[in-house]
Amino acid sequence: MIGKEEIQRIKETLAIAEGPILSLYLDINPAKPENANRAYALRAKDAMKALGVPQDLQDRVLEVLKNQVLEAKTAVFFAKDKLFETLLLQVELPLVSSLKTTFLGEKESRFLTDGALAHYGEPFLLPLIYALDEYERYGVVYLDQERWRVFEIFLGEIQEVGDAFLALDTEAWRRLSLDAPGDPPQVEAAPRGGAGQDLFAKRLAAWEERFYKTLSHELEKLVEERGFTRLILMGPEEHTKLFLGYLPKRLKEKLVALLPSLPHPGASPGQVLKRLEPVLEEIERKGEVELLKKLEEAYPKAVFGPEVLERVQEGRVELWVLPWHLDQTVYACDGVFFPDEARALATCEKPEAKPLAVVLPELAAGYAAKLEFVRGEAEKQLLERGGMAALLRW
Repeated sequence: MIGKEEIQRIKETLAIAEGPILSLYLDINPAKPENANRAYALRAKDAMKALGVPQDLQDRVLEVLKNQVLEAKTAVFFAKDKLFETLLLQVELPLVSSLKTTFLGEKESRFLTDGALAHYGEPFLLPLIYALDEYERYGVVYLDQERWRVFEIFLGEIQEVGDAFLALDTEAWRRLSLDAPGDPPQVEAAPRGGAGQDLFAKRLAAWEERFYKTLSHELEKLVEERGFTRLILMGPEEHTKLFLGYLPKRLKEKLVALLPSLPHPGASPGQVLKRLEPVLEEIERKGEVELLKKLEEAYPKAVFGPEVLERVQEGRVELWVLPWHLDQTVYACDGVFFPDEARALATCEKPEAKPLAVVLPELAAGYAAKLEFVRGEAEKQLLERGGMAALLRW
């Protein structure tokens, strides 16, 4: 699973390389008809040729694209002479599928078309850094019949956290989970008689409270260590809801779903991910719609439409919200960008038209604006409101 450590390693490797470096991002999602017969290799070839990438470097990249099975949605290459780094991502990146037409920016040494983003010069890491910063990191707590398991989902990949809940009394949990709902765990025989039953019930309640408090404490430490931004509980409803009652407020605020168990308790990470993929998609799209609603309610600390571009260049934008399919054009006059040609003409005689996707990375980084791209219903609503929105610092 790719993480910040891997990106840091690549950054350090690229930093000591001299001369221009090819940074190439390709949409290779096999589910898309436009990628049939490895059509992405042709897009890569066109991009590298347009940027004047040396032929031997082109051949090395095309060798991979044409002859290797790349099981991913996005392929990322950083290449120069003996340097050759390849990353396969199980997610799509917004700037890679932005334009309806092809654009070659000679000044930026950048080529964009629908499905490819190439840069030849200084290492271009911003799309990758965006993905690391903006994609949510999910922690999935799965209560199966044998033990409690934790999975981490990030950038479309899943892995099981092998050392989770080491302090848990697994045998006590196994007996508890195998009992019928409402029955006491078979930790001791329940005494008969009214007073004895009351005492046993109190002991059971105390045991249960200690059990779930221990779990809650362990999960809290795990969330901090792994950097989970969202939580999902999976398992029998009686157990997930009971556990929920013991979670501290800061963990409850991260919880986005309570889901039933899978048919097979010992499910593999791949089976867990397959079950969760449609749920995660729904959560993400719902969250984006809620974000736009919060921005509307935040007025006047939030703005919509062309005004956003001006506020960005004033350094006032904290969060810049954009549609996933970013095909807007901006107009440049002496390093200042305008949302339409008429405004630009009031400043200079010959404004330069550029896709927003070309200048966006540097604008966002230069003015410390956090980016958020939205899809589906949220994208539709955003386009109806002028194509962009922002939360202001002041």
